[in-house]
Amino acid sequence: MEIIFLIFSLCHMAMRTLAIAAVAAFAHAATTTALPKESQNGPRQYLTVRDQNKDQTDRTKRPTLRVDLDPTTQNIPANPALAHLRPPEPRIPPTFDIFVGISAFRDGIRCGTTLLTAFQRADHPDRVFFGVVDQVHPGDDTCLDSYCQQAAAVWPNETTCRYKQQITVDTRPADESRGPTLARHYQQRLVGNQEFCLQVDAHSAFTKHWDTELVRDWNATSNEMAILSTYIHNINQNILPDGTNKHAAQSTHLCQTKRGGFNNVRNVGADLIYDSTMPQMSALWGAGYSFGKCHAEKRVPVDSHTPWVFDGEEFQRASHLWTYGYDMYSPSVKGLMVYHNYTAVPAKFYQLPAATAKERSVEQERSNNRIKFLLGIPFQGEIDAEELSKYTYGPVRSLASYLKFAGVEFGPNATDNHSCYQLHWVPFEQPETIEALLPGWRMSKATPKPTEVASTAATRRHKVETKKLRQQTVEMDRVETPEYSSLSLVVLVCVIIVLVSAALLRENGRFDSAKTK
Repeated sequence: MEIIFLIFSLCHMAMRTLAIAAVAAFAHAATTTALPKESQNGPRQYLTVRDQNKDQTDRTKRPTLRVDLDPTTQNIPANPALAHLRPPEPRIPPTFDIFVGISAFRDGIRCGTTLLTAFQRADHPDRVFFGVVDQVHPGDDTCLDSYCQQAAAVWPNETTCRYKQQITVDTRPADESRGPTLARHYQQRLVGNQEFCLQVDAHSAFTKHWDTELVRDWNATSNEMAILSTYIHNINQNILPDGTNKHAAQSTHLCQTKRGGFNNVRNVGADLIYDSTMPQMSALWGAGYSFGKCHAEKRVPVDSHTPWVFDGEEFQRASHLWTYGYDMYSPSVKGLMVYHNYTAVPAKFYQLPAATAKERSVEQERSNNRIKFLLGIPFQGEIDAEELSKYTYGPVRSLASYLKFAGVEFGPNATDNHSCYQLHWVPFEQPETIEALLPGWRMSKATPKPTEVASTAATRRHKVETKKLRQQTVEMDRVETPEYSSLSLVVLVCVIIVLVSAALLRENGRFDSAKTK
């Protein structure tokens, strides 16, 4: 009996210890949200996401979802079998020029201001070159004239318009405008031998040191094929009168899509990244702010056979860039060196005469059917089939891989997922093209070509984040609790001993009772 009581005492102590540990673990779980493994050692950068497809006026339907990010891991493929691969490192020559492309539609005064702020606030204005597609009516203020008038006020001692020789203008009648894609096509023709290319809207404002800081932020991607792109902030809150950049508290990030005109895929809004210290990989592209190497402009031409396309322009550009081997990144707050004038534009390209409007209907159908054909989507009606092979998707990564990467789905009753989570670089399926572009770089000599865009873990995380966004509920991440396997084993043994001892005591009681009788 003494032995049994001793065992009971030991078991009681073990169970008491386990109970205390369990209470401590529960308390820790109640006050701590575990970050994903990839975020534990990286910067605490996080993205706030609102479902942009919900009713914008009812905030009760649009709660914010917080998504932790670790951009230090974004260039590591999520597929474990390919995790040793990396994109090509940036190549920056000691000196370089920057091309800035602008397509303006009857916006001469604001376009001139955009040029002025760029030259006035650059560290190396002699290395900045503009290419402007200026679509105007007779009597309109032109971009170049407006710039020279403003430049004369800033540099009154100049006998000529300063930096005018660094501005190339392709002036076109506004009545012949066919929307942004055709204008961007003409804009690309103005690119020279510059190293870097920036695209902004005609109504933008640059800040001090923009040329130096943009390249620095681009270099932080550690990717020669990087394209910095997003929807930029408003000028009103972020630039001091002297051009000093106040730096926004958050960077903007494109990660949601919806269907727009002609059922084309379009970006919807921009979400915010807090504690932004590094560029963040993205699947989408914004036309108002795009910065990267000029070989992207030369290798990936904008389709000139898509007049009147507005919704769908940015998705087409993103998908073509990605399949040609380029990767989009949202700039960090350090890379937000240009801001946007969101006041009303003086004129819009679709406000054209009735005769042009009649032509537009036919051209729109042909253009949008062309996009559907390239995407492999059924369509009805006429199609513009000119130069399809020239403007098809790239050979480096497949369109199917991009759609999976971006969370875009086609088909009956299909709903887009979002890409509002930590994306990872997808290795090239045909690296030979990039290896030829960048002599000396090899993706891998003995590694099989990737067949999966993301590992099972990354895919599972994407599905979880998508479910959160759709259900509009914020869930606590799973918290890892300490393992108490040894102590649990002791408790199990104690339970067995207790049960056996109880049985022995009952038998002993019956034996004593029988003996007494």
